[in-house]
Amino acid sequence: MHYILISFLRPFFFSLANIIEGKLANTTFKKTTTMIFYISLMNFAFLPLLLFLGRPTIPSFEVFCMLAFIGAVETTYLYPYYMAVKKIDVSIVTALFSLGQISIPIMSFFILGEKLLPTQYLGFFIIIITSIILSIDNLKMPKLNKAFYYMTGVSLLLSFYMIVEKNILNIDDNWINVAFYPTLISGLIPSVFLLKKDCRKDIVKAFPLYKKNFKLMTLNELICFGAIVATAYGLSGLSPVVLASIAATVPIFTLVISYILTKAFNVYCIETLTKKIVSKKLACFCFIIAGVALAIG
Repeated sequence: MHYILISFLRPFFFSLANIIEGKLANTTFKKTTTMIFYISLMNFAFLPLLLFLGRPTIPSFEVFCMLAFIGAVETTYLYPYYMAVKKIDVSIVTALFSLGQISIPIMSFFILGEKLLPTQYLGFFIIIITSIILSIDNLKMPKLNKAFYYMTGVSLLLSFYMIVEKNILNIDDNWINVAFYPTLISGLIPSVFLLKKDCRKDIVKAFPLYKKNFKLMTLNELICFGAIVATAYGLSGLSPVVLASIAATVPIFTLVISYILTKAFNVYCIETLTKKIVSKKLACFCFIIAGVALAIG
């Protein structure tokens, strides 16, 4: 049970980070590569906090290659994600993370040999279908927007990422490594942007914006780090299907937090909060909650 409770910290933390990053992507950094560079600067600043939870060990070459893959994915998925948050509401974008995850039960079965109850698979597919409905602009004329395609690719990549992560835990059995090494690697990768002239010029030009938003971006990275730790620990005791189902509650947290920030504290969020839109989202979220309850079993 404690694995499930810790795993719910993942969607809570990621919803906070999504709100912050959605605002930064739309109002602060015009060039996506520049935002990725500055967002990633603080990646490894919080790594010492892991020492209070455990100690990283030196992995085998095979495991290190898989950890490096995870670190690369944690950086590369940001580009299409930030493109998506410029197209539609943050809560809908986060729901679209579930799209490619339809492949998780298949990969879990063939790669990891994991089997779940039929009701758990049913709950998982309810979540997937609901996520697709959330991405449709007009239910009378179901036209999928660009964010659907951006996030389908991202979620497919992240699905395989989760399977690789679980495979590492099956081999290495040290969840601290899964949090430590990928975070370190993903913090170093964006430095390659400095090699390209136009990217380098925009990074230098945007430095005053980084200084101005330094506290907010530091808070964002601390929140993301908490989500990574919760994910690594939760996956050490849960199936990828169950963890992915719990992660599907991110848009629910996002909508609730955005509503509170907007209505109670007058903080602007990139989120449509009209009565009609909120009603549609709440209806979809009820199905997501039902799906999560079935998937957890």
